This record gives sequence, structure tokens and C-alpha cells, in this order.
Amino acid sequence: MPRSLPLLPAALLSALSLVAVPPGAAAGEGQPDRAHVWVADDGTRVRREDVGLPLSRGEGNALFRPGEPIRLGALRGEVVAFQVIVEAGAEPVRGVTVEVVSLGPAAGAGTPAKEPAKEPAAPAQQPQAPGEPPAQAIRIDRFVEHHVEIKLRSRNDRRPMESLGWSPAARPPDDGHLGLLPDALIPVELAPPWAPYPLEVGAREARAVWIDLHVPEGAAPGALEGKVVVGSASHGALASLDLRLDVAPATLPYSAVDFIAFYEADKVAERVGDGPAVEQQLWQLLHEHHVDGFASVRSPAEVERLRTAIDGSLYTEARGYRGPGQGVPPAAVALGAYGGFGDPREETLRRVEAVAELLPPAVDDVMLYAVDEQCESPRGPGWRRLVRGSRLSSRILVGHSCGEVDPVKQDVDLVLTPANRFDSVWARAAREAGKRLWVYNGALPRAGTFMIDAPLTGLMADGWIAASHEVGRWFLWETAFWHDGNRGGKGPVDPFTVAENFHNQDGDACLGDGMLLYPGTQRGKFASRSLGFAGVLPSMRLKSLRRGIQDAGYIALARSASPDAADAIVKEVIPAALDEARDTSPAAWSSEGAPFFRGRAALRALIPAGASLDPAGVRRVLAEAAVARRALVPLAGAQGSSDGRDGRPADGPGPAEPGPLGRWRRTGLLLAVAALGAAAAALALALYRRRRRGRGAEGR
Repeated sequence: MPRSLPLLPAALLSALSLVAVPPGAAAGEGQPDRAHVWVADDGTRVRREDVGLPLSRGEGNALFRPGEPIRLGALRGEVVAFQVIVEAGAEPVRGVTVEVVSLGPAAGAGTPAKEPAKEPAAPAQQPQAPGEPPAQAIRIDRFVEHHVEIKLRSRNDRRPMESLGWSPAARPPDDGHLGLLPDALIPVELAPPWAPYPLEVGAREARAVWIDLHVPEGAAPGALEGKVVVGSASHGALASLDLRLDVAPATLPYSAVDFIAFYEADKVAERVGDGPAVEQQLWQLLHEHHVDGFASVRSPAEVERLRTAIDGSLYTEARGYRGPGQGVPPAAVALGAYGGFGDPREETLRRVEAVAELLPPAVDDVMLYAVDEQCESPRGPGWRRLVRGSRLSSRILVGHSCGEVDPVKQDVDLVLTPANRFDSVWARAAREAGKRLWVYNGALPRAGTFMIDAPLTGLMADGWIAASHEVGRWFLWETAFWHDGNRGGKGPVDPFTVAENFHNQDGDACLGDGMLLYPGTQRGKFASRSLGFAGVLPSMRLKSLRRGIQDAGYIALARSASPDAADAIVKEVIPAALDEARDTSPAAWSSEGAPFFRGRAALRALIPAGASLDPAGVRRVLAEAAVARRALVPLAGAQGSSDGRDGRPADGPGPAEPGPLGRWRRTGLLLAVAALGAAAAALALALYRRRRRGRGAEGR
């Protein structure tokens, strides 16, 4: 059967969607004739050309209504974010500033209002400077949203509707994902002439400032009030919006679900600069976003270089760190990521042992990463046999990545499986057999995707998915993939100007894949786009991932008090994910931020005053949530159908018994047609799954 046939319906639907929504239709009923200021939540991406959106008038906007305050809620230890959008009318607006002023306890009756005073801000993870707010005050970080032009979507050259980030049916529509998309977030203090602050807003264009409000764990609960003041050099005052932040009397758990992110130290050093300051800032920035760096160590010298990052001392005020998770070490360390120690040999085992015994005991998992995406490789089983005879056998887990074989049948301790191939039945059997299972990366509709040309809510959804499914740790294969160094790659790119950063020999081209960070300094041929900052910068996608991980903490706190109500909220926000979702359907969660915002508010309302959970409590509550989820949401292969893997029947009841003979005579033809269609869909899905793999050092 020609491969194009199963993809034809998705292709037709996408084509029809382009006809139904002509270019520019997203601009709404009319473009403004004068400058306009509005506010968006942190799950919304506004392109430079998106002026006059319904959201800008408050329609469907969870945060903004003209004439009403911006209302945010937070727990202690949480970062809440929003975006201030400035649209120009027929004339450009020059020199636009966005300030949060007078953010303090709400004034009581008869209490005089405070005199407005600008709130100082600092680039992420810089030591506290004189004049900055005290440790228990709300810290405010502001970022310029930098745009990159998208002309071609993530794709496979032979199957343009398909990519490593989605199945054809789940491909996000072109409307909203072509054009000038924001992603890199540049601290206003570092803004260069090519992404200036104060902002320069062209005629009929939109520009934005992203704002993080850091609520410390020691913050007093209650209402805070302030203003968002927007001014300009060309048009004077543009807006003064009331801001209300309600801090609940409960504490958010740090990193309620485990996301671990790899980076290639030599590639970062090559682009940004060598030296401990760069690498330490990268670790601190990830840690601030509830993500662990995934160290790959192959020698005692590398352990020493990364010791403060691995033992947790890097995340303290003494080291200039002011974020959440003070002193918390990373959950896992890799011994030779992506097969860095090569084939199993006795002499190599001595090197492995020398490295492993230097690792701090606080690290939960020490993984010998035997090989990547080669299920048939003998490396994993060979290393497992060697390590079993080692004096450190109880310390080292031998693992590899493979999504095509039942983990129980894989002779390793730890299996990494692509999130879009996660199988609840296999995972449960693996745990019962004493094996560990993690997931990695993700593709729509089963999990969120890295890609820039996809809704921000995908990575946000991953936090909710991790909180309600037993996925173990969630591994992100790269975070600073600016070099496109695959087999079939096209070489280094400037990520501030080129979004298409990933190519392989299978014809895949991806936008933003493995790139949650941007270089603060660029050397060599990209030096003209350098900020001169010795470190890395966040993306909007990293912020979205943080939002989802924080939401997992909400889920744990809410579920510890009201399990049924919390489970119902999660089900409403994430109706289907992982093996609950079908590749022949779009993602089940919203592409808009508002449903996540409302779900978060509903969870917050369930959290009792004074609530907090230690890591063991979080794990227990979320494990119970995963069990409850299986009773609430059926797997995609339920109702007696086959899921196409090894002919194994999916969970769920078998087919119903035939009805009376008369009913069969009336409906026999329909049933036959339905059965034929189901068989064809199952065959197409099986072929699709066999062909697709996750990506890693070997599989790219």
C-alpha cells in the first residue's frame, strides 16, 4: 500500500484549515488605529503580526479584561508569569518601557496609597546587588521577547505533514505558527540593539515583555497590589494597569516531577566560552526552572568540575543563587551519556568505578548510559553483566534507550522509552519485575513537543502528564542544540535568526528541537548576535515547562486534600495523553493557555491553608494519582481492540456479544465497513510506530 494513503485525510484537513482561515484572519475584526496595551497569560504566544486579536479585547483571556485588574494567584515558592503586549496602530511607537511598580500589601480601608516606586530587577542568577529588594520580597524579572521568522514548519522531507514533534493528525495548523514568533527571552538589562529595550514597536505590529514574579517561600500570605505602567518616548504614557497578586498560605513543592536535561558541555563552551562561570550559570538557570541538568561524567576530573552542581551547593545564596530548591541536588547523573564508555570491558569497568565512587551519595540514580536507540545492541546486557560483579553494583544502574521492545524483555536495569511510545501495561510489568522506566522527549498528540512551531501549552501539559502517569523521570535529550551536529545535520546556526536547528539523514527538519536555551555570548561567525553575557538565556518554552512542573506541585497538594476533585480537574485539562491518545487525533488538551490557568486556579482552591509536602509525600500522592487515572481514563486500545504491538490486546473489556439476528441483518453492512476501517487504521498506526523513533545521539 502506498505510504501516502493513510496520511491523506490529515493532509486534506490541514489544507482545508488553511482555506478556511486566510492569512491575516487572526488579526481579528480590525486593526487598531492607535497604540494598545493588553496582557496575556504565560501559555499564549503572540506573533509580531498579531494585532487586534480577540484576546486583546479580553475575549477568552484568562488574565485581562479592559478596565479590570490583572489578577494572579500564587503559592509560596512559586514563580508566576504574564506578558505585557504593546500594539502599535498606524504609527510606530518608540522607546516603550514596561514597569511593575508599588507591588506591596494591599492597602486597608483609609490607608493612604503608596508612592509609586520602580521595582528593581536583575538578570537571572546574578548575585544580589545593593538596592535590590530583600530576600522575602517579590522579585521581578523582565525579558524582551525576541522574534524569529518561521517560513517552513518542522517536517519530514518525504512526508511534510509529519515531524519528530507530531503525527500528521496532530500537526498544529500553520495559522499562528508561521511568521515572526517570539521564543528567546532576553533580560531587559542585556537587551541589544537588534532586540532593544525600551521596545521599538513598528506600525501594525505587536511587541511584548515577559514578566516573572518570584514569590519566596517565606512570603507572607495575602493580597499584594501594584501597577503595570507602560510608557513610551514617542507617545507618552500608554497604560497603567492595576495588578493584584494573591499569595495563598501554602508552599509549593520544589520539582514535584523530575525533568532532567542534557547539554553538551564542549558545544556550549565552543559557542559561549569556556570556564566554570558559564556552566554553573546554565545549571542554576535550569534549576530555577525546576529542571535538573543531566551531567555526563567520564573521569574524576569531570566529577570535580561539576561537584557543586551535583552535590547541590551551587544552588545556595552563597553561590549567588536566589531561586527555589535551595541546596537540592540533581536526581540523576549519567556515566558516559549516549554510550560514552563504549563497549563493556573489564579495564573500562575500573574507570567507571573510579568515577561512580566519587559521586555524592545524595544523587538518587547513577546511570551507566550504555547505548542510545539501538535496541538490538549487546552493549546494555554486556555492561549489566559486568556491573553485577562490581563492588558498586548496588550503586550503578545500567540503562539504554529503546521504545520498540517490551522493557521486561530488555536485559538492563533502566529503560528510557520515547514518551510517544509509552505503554502503561509494559511500564507496570517492568516495575513489577524490578526494572526502572523513564520517558524522554515527546511528540503530539501523546505528549508535548520541543518544537517552536507548536503551542506553548504542549510543554506545560508535560508537567500535568508526569503528575498523573507513572513515567518515572522525564529526560530531555538536549537543551543547547545550536550546532546541528547529527548525521545529516547542516552545521551550526545562530538561534536568534534561524529556528530550523535540527536535520538528520532520515529527512527530518525541526525547529527548536533540543534547544530550550539561547547563548548569552556568541563567538566566531555569529559574534554580531552576541549579548556579551557569560551564560545562557531562557526560552518561552522553558518557562512553559516550568509552569507545568509547578502545576504538578499544585496537583500533589490539592490531591492530598481532595483526591477525587483534583483528579477530575486534571482529567478536564488533560483528557488524554501518552497511550490514552491516538496518533490519528489532535492533542486532547487546549492549545490556549486559558484552560490551564483556570484548572490551576481550581486546584489552588482545593489546597488547605498551611499545606506543604516533602519529596516522599509528593511521590506517594502522585503515585496514587496515576493509579486513579487508569480507572478514570481508558487507554486508546480499550474496548477489545488491538494496539498493534506484538498483537497484545489492550486493557479493557472484550467485544460485546452479538445482538438478535434481526439487528445483525439491519446493521451487518455498517459493522463490516467499520471493522474494515478499524483494521486499516490499526495497520497504518503500526507502520507509523515502527518507523518513528525518539531521537538521541545514535537515532538522530
